[in-house]
Amino acid sequence: MMIIKEYKIFLKKYKLLTFIIYFQITIFLVLFGTFIAFRQQLNYESKSLGEIYDGKAIYQLLDGYYDGEKYQDFNSQSDYLMRLKNYYTMLNTSIDFKYLAMFNHHILLEEDEEIPLKFIEGYENGSKKHQENINGALYTAVKSFQLNEQAADFFHLKVSEGAMLGKNDYSQSNDTMSVLLGSSYKSIFHIGQEVSIRYYNKIQKVKVIGFLEKNSKVFFNNHPEFYLDDYIVIPYREYGNPKLDEDELYQQINYFAMINGFVVTENDTAQTEKMFQRIDTIAKKNGIEYSFIGLNPHFLKYRSLMTTISENKILVQSIFVSIIVLNLCIISYIMVLQQKRRFSYLFVHYINGATKKKLILMQYLEVSGIYLAAYLSTFIIIDQILKLGDMRTQFILLITSIAMSIVSCVIPAYKLLRAPFVIDHEEEGGRE
Repeated sequence: MMIIKEYKIFLKKYKLLTFIIYFQITIFLVLFGTFIAFRQQLNYESKSLGEIYDGKAIYQLLDGYYDGEKYQDFNSQSDYLMRLKNYYTMLNTSIDFKYLAMFNHHILLEEDEEIPLKFIEGYENGSKKHQENINGALYTAVKSFQLNEQAADFFHLKVSEGAMLGKNDYSQSNDTMSVLLGSSYKSIFHIGQEVSIRYYNKIQKVKVIGFLEKNSKVFFNNHPEFYLDDYIVIPYREYGNPKLDEDELYQQINYFAMINGFVVTENDTAQTEKMFQRIDTIAKKNGIEYSFIGLNPHFLKYRSLMTTISENKILVQSIFVSIIVLNLCIISYIMVLQQKRRFSYLFVHYINGATKKKLILMQYLEVSGIYLAAYLSTFIIIDQILKLGDMRTQFILLITSIAMSIVSCVIPAYKLLRAPFVIDHEEEGGRE
């Protein structure tokens, strides 16, 4: 009770100094928490980039039917759809390379309630919200990303809730299509929910089977980091023979999208040549025109990103180590100055029976209380406002706060132990 009473007196008497120390520690912990989150992200980026691109060569594969006449001529042939399907299947199942079919064509989502703007197709570019009334229901154009199973595996996509897409989800095993949602959709949909979309001009029922982990990404086109948090992820499915003309048109659009993708192989001359020869054989066998755009378009981005990450990591670490040392020095200096101002006050406690150890404990409780308040403020700022890091980050900040509170008291404690409190020990009963 005495310590609590003294602590209240301390706060009341030194409220301005206490606030300054509290504010400084809070700012430091927020910066340090940001640094920890940033460093974790750098480590993740470095590891994920290395796993994906180290020793790999990637080439973009396109069909040769961008000319309108060529496209019409190809589609007028009776066996064109079968050839498209065989071409894609052979690309997708080749053992000489990995074929990543990916595209970011938007879909129309049936809107039961207003959809947040960040999900709207083209929102970042200032595009207006596109909506259509279909069969009496309102549909809104939202971001969507389509991929095959090899792309999901290659980029190590994982779910935080629910289940990943399985092999059956990449075939037309049932009428309802399984989809994944980016982490931002958690506040809108739930696992197992079914909604209606219009995908390539066809109304399709889809079922939410999982939410991707936060910051899930792929390396797509000119985007070395294409984040999927705001996207509906749709599996590229393989289809049987179409029953109606509209089914044939739907499959035609799908397969033309699916045969434009990325080819991944080992980054050595022999393997690359083998890949080129294999794709040429597959194309000729199915009578498909194709072309490659760019030679390994992602490799230079990978190298530049790795260099940037490495340089940033060293720079940021150096800055924050300097800040930690400076912060500890400043707080320790403030504590020493405060102790000098309070010397007579401590002396009174001393002659009234308090030992130096008790005085040191009292000082530590005063300092640790400030650190605890600063940590709680930091927890709220990082978790609720900045939304950075995780419980591991918060735990590191807690341990850092405790360690810094101890270090901050080392010099004042040392000076207090050596303080020239002159008292007749025999008269005072041998008290230290």
